[in-house]
Order: sequence, then C-alpha cells, then structure tokens
Amino acid sequence: MKVRAKGLSLVRRIGPVWFAVVVMYLLFGIFSPGMFKGTQVLNILQVSAFLGTVTIGQTVALLAGGIDLSVSGIITLVNIVLAAVMNGQTEQILPAVGLCLLLCILVGLANGVLIAIVRVTPLIVTLAMNSVLFGAALVYTGGAPRGSVTADFAQIGQGYFLGVPLSTVFWLGLAAIAIGLTRKTIFGRHLYAVGANPRAAYQMGVPVERVIISTYLLSSLMAGFAGILLTAYINLPSLGIGTQYQLTSVAAAVVGGTSLTGGLGSVWGSIGGVLFITELNSFTNMIRVSPGVQFILQGIIIAASLVLYRVIGAVGQQS
Repeated sequence: MKVRAKGLSLVRRIGPVWFAVVVMYLLFGIFSPGMFKGTQVLNILQVSAFLGTVTIGQTVALLAGGIDLSVSGIITLVNIVLAAVMNGQTEQILPAVGLCLLLCILVGLANGVLIAIVRVTPLIVTLAMNSVLFGAALVYTGGAPRGSVTADFAQIGQGYFLGVPLSTVFWLGLAAIAIGLTRKTIFGRHLYAVGANPRAAYQMGVPVERVIISTYLLSSLMAGFAGILLTAYINLPSLGIGTQYQLTSVAAAVVGGTSLTGGLGSVWGSIGGVLFITELNSFTNMIRVSPGVQFILQGIIIAASLVLYRVIGAVGQQS
C-alpha cells in the first residue's frame, strides 16, 4: 500500500505526461533507431517550439476557466503582416515585429473585454475573433500573400545557439517566465482562483475582470510570438499556416494535465504535452498514417488523458 502511494505521489509530482513522453520516444526508436541520434532529438525540439509557444498562452487561458480559439487566426495574421511589412528589408524588421505585437495586444484586449466585461462565452468570442482575423488576412492579401523575411531574421527560426535550435531556446525561455508567473506571483494565485471558482475569487477580493483580460492578452502575445517564429522558419507568408495550432494547442495542454474547466494544470505539464503530441505526429507520419487517423488518435488521447487525471485525482484523495 505504501509502495503504491509513493508511486502515485511520484507520478503526480512529475506528471503522467512525462512518462508518456519517454514511452513514446522509446517506441518511436524501436521502429526507427535513428531517433536515438542527437540530431533527431533537436529536430523534435525545433518542431515542438512552434506548438509549444502557442500552448503556453492556451494553458493560461484554460487555467482561468476559458479557452482561446483565436490563436490560429493570430498566427496567420502575424505571418501575413510580418512578411508583407518586412518584405526582405533589414530596416523594416523592428517596425514589422512591433506592428505584429501591437495587433496581438489589440486582439487580446478585445477578447478579454468581451469575455470579462460583456460576459460573452469564451468559446464564442474567440471562435468569432478567429474568423474575423482570417477574413482580415484574406482581404489584406487578396488571397495572394506577398513579402518575405530577411536572412538575418530567418535565423530566429532556423539558427542554433550552442547547438540548440534558437526557436527552442525562445520557447523554453518564454515557458520558464510563464512558469514563474503562474507559480510564484500574486497574478498566478489569482489565476488559479479565478479558474477554480470566479464568484468565490471575486468575494475574496480578486480582481477577476483584470485577471481574465490579462489572460487573453498573454494568450494573444504567445500566439503572436509563435507566428513570428514560424515566419522566420519558413521565410514566406502562408494563409493556412495557423490552422493546425487551434485545437492542437488545446490538446497539448489537456494531455499535459490542464483541466478544461479551469483552476488545475501547469505550464510545466503542457511542455510535456507538446513533446508528446509532436512525437505522436512524427511517429504517425513515419508509419504513413493518414491525417484523418491522426485526428482520431488525438481525440482518443485527449479523452484518455481526462480519464487518467481524474482517476489519479480520485485515488490521491482516497489515499
């Protein structure tokens, strides 16, 4: 009984997702021994950086009891605007990045105000915003994206720092800041309180509306940073670039232990969720599984994750 309790305590402390990451990696390596090479590990980390950056913001939104489905529209708009404004000119790097971040702030504020002040459901607000942003990208480009980034700027997405992809360094740096913000600050305590019970949090003096608005600001900025990294990686604008991250970012957060009802989870767990989802996609691509089957597997894994975390929580309470 004590052994089981200690084992359960270890799993809960480290996070079940990290055990799943190791098992998936070993399974991948059995089918493709080349996976154990350092270069393949770095490739996984580089690909994970884009989804990982988006998932930081998505995790914060979920912790507050919301959801942000506008992330794909933000990524797409940032990609389009960044390439068009920069247009291969070094002197345009700062204006292009500054404009994109300003757009992200405005989108985050709009989402936050509509959700916190007007009290519209997060799902509806962010889904509608996603549609608006994608439509704006279509109108702006006329269906034909133009522009490019400079070779120096492309190093952000393609370069390396001490042998590690720069995009991964940015992702993990932002994740470390987010972990500190959610775990070591007053804002973090307020965030979990709002997600667990907004009415009780309000009665305790927590500025609920301010926390929710800040949450969507952070989510929009993280999606914007992901768009910047992706644009630097592919060098060109693409109208479909953000689509794959809308629900995958939710999946990664949930697999990492973040509750869809709010107040439970962590950015640390979401990092594991991102790595697991990336490994899963890489593995299914290697064995030539169709995109449809990949979506089915993701759905099954999300459902299984919810059941697993609920079982672990129930057993933990009993012990």
